[in-house]
Amino acid sequence: MPQHEIAVLGCESYNREAVEYSVQRALDLSGGPGEIVGRGRSVFIKVNALRPSPPEKGITTHPEVVRALVRQLQPVAGKIVIGDSPGGPFRPSLLKRTYEKAGFARVAEETGASLGLNTSVKRVTVPDARKLKSVTICGAMLEADHLISVSKFKTHMLVNITAAAKNLYGAVPGMMKFTYHSRFPRVEDFADLLVDVLLAAGPCFHLVDAVVGMDGNGPSRGDIKKMGVIAAGRDALALDTVMMDLVGLAPRINRVLEAAAGRGLCQGGSSVIKTVGDDVGSLAVEGFRLPDKKDIATRIPPFLQERFGHLLSLRPVPDPGRCTGCGNCADICPAHAITVEGGLARVDSRNCIHCYCCHELCCEDAIDLERPFLMRLTRIG
Repeated sequence: MPQHEIAVLGCESYNREAVEYSVQRALDLSGGPGEIVGRGRSVFIKVNALRPSPPEKGITTHPEVVRALVRQLQPVAGKIVIGDSPGGPFRPSLLKRTYEKAGFARVAEETGASLGLNTSVKRVTVPDARKLKSVTICGAMLEADHLISVSKFKTHMLVNITAAAKNLYGAVPGMMKFTYHSRFPRVEDFADLLVDVLLAAGPCFHLVDAVVGMDGNGPSRGDIKKMGVIAAGRDALALDTVMMDLVGLAPRINRVLEAAAGRGLCQGGSSVIKTVGDDVGSLAVEGFRLPDKKDIATRIPPFLQERFGHLLSLRPVPDPGRCTGCGNCADICPAHAITVEGGLARVDSRNCIHCYCCHELCCEDAIDLERPFLMRLTRIG
């Protein structure tokens, strides 16, 4: 399969037979499991396990897609590991809880695959980096002969879309993700960092679970969106470009694609990308909604962003009725802008860098996003 050839298949539900058929077709159209991973080679399947959430929430990669991929790889591959680094401390306890909740533990039990509980890390040099010449990556993902990314197609409050390319940010271990957020708070810089991470992780293949996606205020607080698609390919950027075409959005709206195009790593349009499988036009998704942030902070010069950005961006506000005062949001906040007082999380809006990590990772969905006065006054959003 050529690097820029993308397999796109219709898949109407998570019925096991339907998913197995679509995943098998995607792999066969991509050269087959033997060509993708080679006989006897170890494989790390990097899922989207953002937080401990059940499959029906649409936040994590659906376990039926992962199961189908494992079954297709097993006749040729050696050891297969299913894993990720969720948002939070990179500890076996959080990994186990997340895998159990998301259904990956059951897939491992039923297929004989292993779960990724190794918390070692490694530094990887990125020769063509824009932001970090070396990136910290989960060791187990690098130690496998092959890394395969199985992402979930969703909106994302910061970079607008998370799919094949953005999924690799989960290769950055635990709290290091929040350190990188604090170093690169501007969306343009963070998107460039995501390209660096993609290059550092070096996956050999990508599968996108878009049977059911998420639109609106994703990646965890959006709305379930029936899409009916499974797509795959060797090139994450080409795959994401095709997915943007499917939902009727310009590739540049995906800020990771915009950053990659600025570095000459992708063409910026789907016209030069060959698709195989089902007719893309017949699978078009109508009414896909982006995050409703519409803030103007990213459209003003950096020196003004630093001073006035908090007045022009959505701000996270804890909901007293749902906040349990657990302190997880304070622990992960890259800017240390959250404290817990009187059993309730409180956000210092002047220190907030608007990465929205608290919003996407709160398991109680207790962090809402509000428009500050100036946004309301100027009718932004």
